Amino acid sequence: MKKSAGATSSNPAETEPQDTELARAAAMDFNLLVPLLAVIEEQSVTRAAQRVGLSQPAMSHALRRIRRMLKDDILIRRGNESLLTPRAKELLGPLKHLVRQSTTLVHEATFEPGTSHREITLALSTSTALVAGSDICRGISERAPNCTLRMITTANPSDSLFTQDNVDAILLPEAFTTSHPRERLYDDRWVVISGSSALTNGNALELLATLPHVMFDAPRISRPYQALHEHGVEYSVRTRINDNLLIPHLVSGRDLIALHRRSTAELMDPITDIHVAEFPLEIPSLGVDIVWNPWLQDDPFRQWLGGTLKTATASGYAH
Repeated sequence: MKKSAGATSSNPAETEPQDTELARAAAMDFNLLVPLLAVIEEQSVTRAAQRVGLSQPAMSHALRRIRRMLKDDILIRRGNESLLTPRAKELLGPLKHLVRQSTTLVHEATFEPGTSHREITLALSTSTALVAGSDICRGISERAPNCTLRMITTANPSDSLFTQDNVDAILLPEAFTTSHPRERLYDDRWVVISGSSALTNGNALELLATLPHVMFDAPRISRPYQALHEHGVEYSVRTRINDNLLIPHLVSGRDLIALHRRSTAELMDPITDIHVAEFPLEIPSLGVDIVWNPWLQDDPFRQWLGGTLKTATASGYAH
């Protein structure tokens, strides 16, 4: 019998619009995500199979299915090496956090700092670790006694810290750029340091133009050097180094000059022969920010860690 023009179907599937996102998810085999993550992290079918408890033939079969699902080779052979495709590299960060979130969803409803055994990973410069590391360690251990804090020091922070090192947050000095949102952790300020006693009684701006500089070797010059350029102050660089923490040691007791954080200079002053003076030109303060892993979706954990970091550094380091 033909339906009349005004008739409606009694089958909900024929009348209700399809949820496109759920339909696409239903067509995926989520069992492949863990083998996929193992293959990307290990860059080896054999090691990935051992890691997830599959036989090598089973892992090879899973990889073939993954390649069909993603329309990408994921892992390619080049000589004696196995290399990740660009698509595989892009998937690493999101996959890590998807697997972590899935595990949390099943085994732990929400982050409870008093009982959690989670590993907390922060990336920061050696200078930030020297200045704030002890307070951060103390704050986390007091609030989450069963958690493990993992700190990675780096001179050149990049997104690979999120994907390859599974970093929860980078404590990023303001001088470094990032494409991700950032929130202020604490403020510091720039000072001039020198092994020459002339800095104590002399004109800091004049000494910046006459004494050779020890400079932090970074992709871009820092804000005080930008200010020197803007004011037409010429200077000469004697030494460049990619570890900012070593600069006070290099200028110690010598007729050299450098720019540094006030907090670090004060901590290094008792163990080095340096003199400290305020930076002579007006510039904004030097901030250290929290930059969260963009794939970290665990809001209770993120709010707790952000609050803990801010409480630990609440006294500030710009004296």
